[in-house]
Amino acid sequence: MSFFNKNISEKEVINFLLENPDFFLKNPDALEKLEIRHESGEAVSLIEKQVEIIKKKNIFTSSRLSEFLINAEYNQQLFIKVKKLVMLILKESNLEELSTLTESFFEKELGTEICRIYFFTQDELFDLSSKRIITPEIATSIFAEVFKSNNISLGDINRDLSVMVFGSKASIEEGAICKLNSEKIAGTLALGSSSKGKFSKDSETLFLEFILSVFSNRVDSILNNIDA
Repeated sequence: MSFFNKNISEKEVINFLLENPDFFLKNPDALEKLEIRHESGEAVSLIEKQVEIIKKKNIFTSSRLSEFLINAEYNQQLFIKVKKLVMLILKESNLEELSTLTESFFEKELGTEICRIYFFTQDELFDLSSKRIITPEIATSIFAEVFKSNNISLGDINRDLSVMVFGSKASIEEGAICKLNSEKIAGTLALGSSSKGKFSKDSETLFLEFILSVFSNRVDSILNNIDA
């Protein structure tokens, strides 16, 4: 292959360099003479261009590493808080107090704007306050569509559902409406946000599912003790 051939193509040049990786080692002067035109019109040497590319790659790698470390630190802090909530849940033996402390923990410790827990039953049983009870008929009309495909529904919340779950004074845009896993009583744990992005449809739910499972199991334990 000859570089004196004026009809040589770019592909042939690339192939030649790939087949001869030691070319610039044998011809170091070529590196200094080769120039690459920048969009601004200024010319830089091939070496300078390589340094620039390496710097950009390092910046990208460093950015990804920083992002990973930040996420790892956040998840560690979240794990510690979730562990604390689990310990509180397991110590509680009253259904109303269990629900109240869980709501409070979500709002004060986990940064949730608003949390509400409801149980679907006909009677004011188990020391539950009336505000925490929704009759099965009403619950079916409200939540049947919400839980149609998933036990945790994420995303936008319409006004009617928002008013029913969070009250008329709350301006909720997004939420996580969760179905309790209890074998003894149906119910829901609902989280709401007045801003977008907090509970988008692609949000991670691993910790939420874990809390929901622990809470539901504790509900069953409390009700089993009442029945005994």
